[in-house]
Amino acid sequence: MIRTQFGPVGLALLSVLLPTLALADGAQGLWRTEPTDQGYLEVSIAPCQGGALCGTILRARDLQGREQPYPHTGRQMIWAMMPDGDGQWRDGRIWDPRNDRTFNSRMEARGDRLVVSGCVMGICQRQTWQRAN
Repeated sequence: MIRTQFGPVGLALLSVLLPTLALADGAQGLWRTEPTDQGYLEVSIAPCQGGALCGTILRARDLQGREQPYPHTGRQMIWAMMPDGDGQWRDGRIWDPRNDRTFNSRMEARGDRLVVSGCVMGICQRQTWQRAN
């Protein structure tokens, strides 16, 4: 049996690391959108203002995984996603570059999958993204 003792410094370190480890299962990180005929996007989701999550298009890849030029690289795609408990976020907005429309949006993290949905005027879309990192 291995015994470990934590002094004040070790306990302080654990108090910083444990919340970070808990977030690893959440929506933060790098995600691949569902592929289309041309490929998929990689979206980086990170904290932004007021405890919300926001997402930025990091790059586009073809179906073989090769990076492709993309006019919307660096553009914010998701904003103002507020935590709603149990790996869910609500009251956000998502921009769909395929049709240049912005939707009211929700997200739900399910392990290495992120279900992203959005609706505008009764028209709804839903995708399941795959964690890329």
